[in-house]
Amino acid sequence: MSLIKQRSEQHLIDADGERLLRSRLPRYWVLREYRPDYGLDFALEIFREPIGPAKKHATYETLGEHIFIQLKSVVSATASPLKIYGRHNVEKKREWLNKNELVGTMDTIRFSIEIKELVTVQRMGVGVPVLLVIADNSKACCHFVCLNDYIDKILVPRHDDYTVKKTRTIHVPIANEVGDELVGCNALRWYAKRSKLYSAFQRFVFQAAELDQAWNTDEFFPMARYFASRIAGYDFWDDTKMWKIIAYYGEAIHRFIRSGHPNLMKSNMASIKSAASGDEDDARQITEYLNRLDVRELWRCLAGLPRIYEDVCREWLLPTCMGYESSYPVVIND
Repeated sequence: MSLIKQRSEQHLIDADGERLLRSRLPRYWVLREYRPDYGLDFALEIFREPIGPAKKHATYETLGEHIFIQLKSVVSATASPLKIYGRHNVEKKREWLNKNELVGTMDTIRFSIEIKELVTVQRMGVGVPVLLVIADNSKACCHFVCLNDYIDKILVPRHDDYTVKKTRTIHVPIANEVGDELVGCNALRWYAKRSKLYSAFQRFVFQAAELDQAWNTDEFFPMARYFASRIAGYDFWDDTKMWKIIAYYGEAIHRFIRSGHPNLMKSNMASIKSAASGDEDDARQITEYLNRLDVRELWRCLAGLPRIYEDVCREWLLPTCMGYESSYPVVIND
């Protein structure tokens, strides 16, 4: 028996995998080791390149956006085709795969992960995503999947109790490659925005409910203007190209602040005058009512975003029917 400390081959593979992951990320992002390690290996902080004239200066700004990474390094990973079948919304009832509806096939890496690691991620909730990253040293590729979403959208609805085994096999889509120009960092940026979006969703729902309560009062418009001022400053309105509806509603909020009209509902003045039978006072009241409806509609839509996010967005980039049909190229349509 040797009395000298030794470095194992797996340690070398892990070191190679870490170097590979760092090389696939933008050099101005910050990847920090997360120690001591209880299932989370790294914390990744997202920075943004300078915009406009500031591009002349080599400085980058932090966005306050973070994700956790669980890195698994291998000498070589093997991908196999996974059949993707149709299924219903697993938020409403347990998974039932329609084996008569083959949607397609997706190449995935099968990786066995200990249940205790999955349970740790599940206990964290979904506010800050944890990505499982497989570093394939031979191919110089890093493939990822969001474990929080995988647990919620696949493991929990698929099994009576997914924790009864010591390990579970996770299917990591080959298409989810960190260095891919279309997916890669754009997907990581999308995940990193989750905590911001969740916080905003909470406020949208609150504001919409309060405006409903104030619907027939003089407080409605002053309250709406104040609410708009509170949310207009969010920095994700024009920086979430992965989900264009965010920019759409951001523009409506700023229109409302500038003009008092979100303009989501298009009003026809000729129709208003006709409905008012030429009476200017009636026309004014109809116009005000329609604008009130327009403002209410804006907040109704904002309050609906969390539902869409839960039903659709959290399946992006997963090996499911919804993920297969809506994710690539990672819902980026510039």
